[in-house]
Amino acid sequence: MKKLLLFLCLCFVCNLNANNILVINDFESGFGNASNAWGGSCEWVDNPLKTADNSSAKVLKINSTEFAATSIPFVLPDGKTLTDYMGVRLQLAVLDACGENIHWVGCDLGLQDQVGNKCWPATASWQTGALNTWMTLDFWLDEATLSSWFAGGYTGDLSLLVKVGRQKFVYLIDNVALIEKTEYVGDSSQNCFGVNLSGAEFGGIYPGVDGTHYGYPTYKDLDYFKKKGLNLIRFPFRWERIQRVMNGELDATELAKMKTFVQAAEDRGMPIILDMHNFARYSFDGGTTHVLIGESSVLTAEHLADVWRKLAREFKDYTNIWGYDIMNEPYSMLPSAPWVDIAQVVINAIREVDTETPIIVSGDSFSSARFWVEYSDNLRTLVDPSDNLIFQAHLYFDKDYSGQYLNSYDADEVAPDTGVERARYFVEWLKRYNKRGLLGEYGVPDDDARWLVTLENLLAYLRDNGVSGTYWSAGPRWGNYKLSVQPTQNYTVDRPQMSVLEKYTVADDNSSAVESQVAESPDNLQVSCQGRMVVFRSRKSCEVNVWNVSGNLVRKVSVLPYAPSHITLPQGFYIVGSEKLIVR
Repeated sequence: MKKLLLFLCLCFVCNLNANNILVINDFESGFGNASNAWGGSCEWVDNPLKTADNSSAKVLKINSTEFAATSIPFVLPDGKTLTDYMGVRLQLAVLDACGENIHWVGCDLGLQDQVGNKCWPATASWQTGALNTWMTLDFWLDEATLSSWFAGGYTGDLSLLVKVGRQKFVYLIDNVALIEKTEYVGDSSQNCFGVNLSGAEFGGIYPGVDGTHYGYPTYKDLDYFKKKGLNLIRFPFRWERIQRVMNGELDATELAKMKTFVQAAEDRGMPIILDMHNFARYSFDGGTTHVLIGESSVLTAEHLADVWRKLAREFKDYTNIWGYDIMNEPYSMLPSAPWVDIAQVVINAIREVDTETPIIVSGDSFSSARFWVEYSDNLRTLVDPSDNLIFQAHLYFDKDYSGQYLNSYDADEVAPDTGVERARYFVEWLKRYNKRGLLGEYGVPDDDARWLVTLENLLAYLRDNGVSGTYWSAGPRWGNYKLSVQPTQNYTVDRPQMSVLEKYTVADDNSSAVESQVAESPDNLQVSCQGRMVVFRSRKSCEVNVWNVSGNLVRKVSVLPYAPSHITLPQGFYIVGSEKLIVR
């Protein structure tokens, strides 16, 4: 199917062909015309930190007296421009430091103009290095800024500016590469974890003013969670903004903003859930009152079907739509217009224009996982002509299940397994009826470390049972909201919950969650990697050589027939047998 999630990340080693990695300089064969711009000096040296993480013979050493910058020229393959690439990857180590400041590194692409001046199309994306340890860092390109630059014309001379700092630091840099955009396809059966990126649903005033009452998340938000491995993004938006009049056309301005965000995620290989965050209601008076679907003829199942038919028509050709989340947390539905009947009307409408994208159906009664059987068991009777439904539950740990967390951990009588106990009702239902599921919201406060234990137990349970999840919530408009995992200090400081979330990025028992995968080779060897674990399978005995990008043998692996072998590798570029891959 066109949407099978496989990140095919084949590394560039010997020539400039159509692989996904273009090595700018690995410094094995020389300095490569790298030049110091200011604030320090550059050397081509023997690798003083040669380990399994980086066994290169030669690396670039930068001595920084303050902020230092090194320009590395490069040439793109014929027919390529910078907009064909999604980011920059390099290996970095801090060899020495003054001990009182952060070890910073950033990347910009420098485009030569006609008189030789460097022009920087985007602000550097700063990250933190580690002392005496090789790290692999990714920096994502700002495509909008690049496109604007190209519109003005340039000579075609390119260089990568690597900025480091500050004060008397000594840096090592190696394996600098551009990452080509990978084709993102998938049937949304992939089991991955991520976050809700809020903002477009904010305000309580409709339609409201963008930037005042609400606002869209940005590529910087995507970049941060991409680097954390939390790739699945649930994207809440409001019906009142995207369709101002029942059965009317979609609002062109809001549609363009939604598409800009979805495209930015697609460029980064990040799946998106389009979440209509309306609780089965619509406000016709700007947010003062809300009408329930089925309450009167002004708002019916057919109206919801109409807007989703139009949304599906607009978004069905994007390759990263994980699913259409047709309504967030319906509740208190009327007996004359039950949620199951409304959902069926919407499913039928979407399938008129899109037969492939999964449809996500939330449970009744605020989508409660704990009370799924009591309120949402009838959803198993839904019929999808494409047989591609995903059922969504939500779960919070406080005593009233609301997620408001008005009381303390003790007052709410929370225990380490509270989340697991509540999730089990939903997960066992999925197993019983062979359904696919998503836990679309869960979150904990940042004021007591015991919440993190309960969160981690829940995530381990979801992972082990193959259920995807998106944490509530992130986004640039949350402020001091205690459940938020939006980073602070210009995306450099994590919230406490992130220490748990970044451990859980994919769920078990689903090969499409693999980050890098290669096809079966002529010698019957299959190689795949999930995170840093590389798995080998073969129909006959063999020994596999694992090489790094510099051609040094890293590991030998013996593989027995039909018995998977596992090894864990550091992040980096590798050649495994006759295949090439990236361990992220």
